[in-house]
Amino acid sequence: MMMKKLSAVALAAAMSFSLSACTLGSTSWILKYGDDNQKVPTGIYVQNMYTAYSAAGQYATGGDTLLESSIEDKTADQWIRDTAMNLTKQYLAVTLKFDELGLTLTEAENTNIQSMVDSVWKSYGESYTLMGVNRDSYQKMLEYTAKTGDLFQHFYGEGGELAPTEEEYKQYFNDNYDRTRAVSYAKTSVDTMTEDELAAAEAELEEGETLPESGKAQAEAALARLQNGEDMITIIKEMEAEQEQDSEEETTDGEETAEEETDPSEYDNVVSINNTSVPEVYRTESHAMAVGEVKIIESDNYYYVVQKLELDPDGSELTARKSSLLQEMKSDEFDAMVQEWIAALPELTVNEKTIEEFSPAVIGKRQNG
Repeated sequence: MMMKKLSAVALAAAMSFSLSACTLGSTSWILKYGDDNQKVPTGIYVQNMYTAYSAAGQYATGGDTLLESSIEDKTADQWIRDTAMNLTKQYLAVTLKFDELGLTLTEAENTNIQSMVDSVWKSYGESYTLMGVNRDSYQKMLEYTAKTGDLFQHFYGEGGELAPTEEEYKQYFNDNYDRTRAVSYAKTSVDTMTEDELAAAEAELEEGETLPESGKAQAEAALARLQNGEDMITIIKEMEAEQEQDSEEETTDGEETAEEETDPSEYDNVVSINNTSVPEVYRTESHAMAVGEVKIIESDNYYYVVQKLELDPDGSELTARKSSLLQEMKSDEFDAMVQEWIAALPELTVNEKTIEEFSPAVIGKRQNG
């Protein structure tokens, strides 16, 4: 589900709306459960409605307005309602599981939460109240976020019953990450010319004029140097020096600064095969390279001269990345577990009055002014 990572943090982005003098929220609860009729407060649902409404704009298709659009074969209106309700049930499921396992928030967590509530309420408390979220509901949502993280660590963190083994960490890291060093050369107009076009362009040059240097030719020259035993860092530093000279970044006294010692690893790129901020062709082709291999990888705009290195020769990289790797390895599994908790919730009574009072149309009007 595209919305599994939704967080009430998105509510902060919804604060730029016009607020009338009247306060939203004549009902105090959204869900009722258990023999003693325990309640989930309305403010939890309201925060989730704003989150769902804000996110809907990213996925809606068709229609002149958001609420006339469609998302996942539903009307946007229904999608927002369903998403907000699922998030609210998720809040309840996590809260109940946290209590069931006898877990408690740490003193540091409680202190941080209280500090955040105090800060936000000092600046925005009136606005939150007008939109139907009281201080207690805001604090409960922050506690829910902390409890979600604690539950994840309870199951998957060190010592947890579902924690990955050291070998599983290593296998995942090796299967999904690569260490490379690279220099890049931008493609120029020369790189897109046919032989005839190049000859014609050269013939039209005025005396003293030259065509831009081919990015491909520069990349091939760098590759040849590497294949002849030169070091990639030397080539990188030469390029950096040329760029500094081009930008006229000189010392005030005109003297050259002494070259500082640099850790070679600072020139390394440790990249996940799933990191979409890196060109796909770079990720795919560098992943297929053998350690020690050098080659040119061509993207739409650049030629990359790439050297594949051993990923983690001393194990320090894995140690430094364990926390983020754990999230990558187990977040989907944890999300599925939470959905099972939702399915196992006790019978719920939904307050339909709250549903209608905080409809997508009402939320949209408040958010858009």
